[in-house]
Amino acid sequence: MADSTPVDLTLDVELTKRLAEIVGRVPTFAWRPNGPAYTSSEVAIFYGRFLDAPDRAIAVRVYSPIDEPNLSRRRVQFHIRGRRDDIADADRLADVLFIVLDNRLRGDGIASITRTSASPLGADKTGREERTENYLITLDNLEASS
Repeated sequence: MADSTPVDLTLDVELTKRLAEIVGRVPTFAWRPNGPAYTSSEVAIFYGRFLDAPDRAIAVRVYSPIDEPNLSRRRVQFHIRGRRDDIADADRLADVLFIVLDNRLRGDGIASITRTSASPLGADKTGREERTENYLITLDNLEASS
C-alpha cells in the first residue's frame, strides 16, 4: 500500500529552481526568471513551460508520480525546443543536458541524477522541433533541498 503522506510541493518548487540554475550555468544557456528578456542567441530556461520566444528553450518541471511517493526521489521533465527549421537542434540541446546532468557529481542537495526516458515530439506550428527528457533525481537529504 502506498504511503499517504502528502508530498511537500515547496520541495518541488525549490528543486525545479535549483535544476534550472544548474542548467542555466551552461555557456549560451540562461536562467533569468526575473528578467531581463532572453536574447535570440540564448537557450532560455523556463520554470514549467516555455514562452514563444526565444526559439531555443528548455522548460523544467519536477513531478512525483503517485506510485512513487518517496520524498527522497523526484522525477523531472525537461521539455526542449530547438531553433526553427533545424530538425536536429532539440536533439543537440538534449545531448548537452545529458552531459551536464546524467550521473552528475553529488552537490546542490542532489545525490544523483539519471536519465530515465526521452521522446521526440515533432515540430510545433512554426517548425521548431520539440522533445522531452525525463530524469530521476535522488536528493542528498531533505534539509539540503530547502
